[in-house]
Amino acid sequence: MCGPPTTALSLHKVPTMKSTFTAILFASLLATGARAQLAGPGLQWLGTVSGGAGSFVPSCTVLPINASRGESVTLKVWGDMQSPFGLFAAGSSVPCTPFPGIGNGLLLGQPLVTVTFGVLSQFSPCLSCPPAFQTMNFSIPATLPPGTTVVFQAAGFGNQNPSFTVAIAATVP
Repeated sequence: MCGPPTTALSLHKVPTMKSTFTAILFASLLATGARAQLAGPGLQWLGTVSGGAGSFVPSCTVLPINASRGESVTLKVWGDMQSPFGLFAAGSSVPCTPFPGIGNGLLLGQPLVTVTFGVLSQFSPCLSCPPAFQTMNFSIPATLPPGTTVVFQAAGFGNQNPSFTVAIAATVP
């Protein structure tokens, strides 16, 4: 007879329901729970011509964007639901300036102006975003001279901690 010899099936190699359940239980005890959403706070730019820039993770980063005169822009501030926020602007950015008790750092130069402030009240079901946001819509003036730069940065709460967002530097080419 050709071929390997036949043997009876060995039951000790087949996993039992008890050992499978034990392995799954052990693995679930070792695994940490995943966050449902990013903490934020975040800042996001979406222009009809310039495209998008932004981050949901606070960092001392100035994100550049080329803004076109006359385009419509949506700025979104992200963070904890029902938490206060402020959106600020300046004509220039500076190196990251930390403030005790506030995460990240201020990136806006002087003079600094308040664009808007309020409470984050729009809910986001997005799992890769902070849980709430607020939207501001505006248009870039058609008469803005080339080379004009406006830097936006927000402050808000992410995971119940106060923090500055990234900054977005919009320049008219």
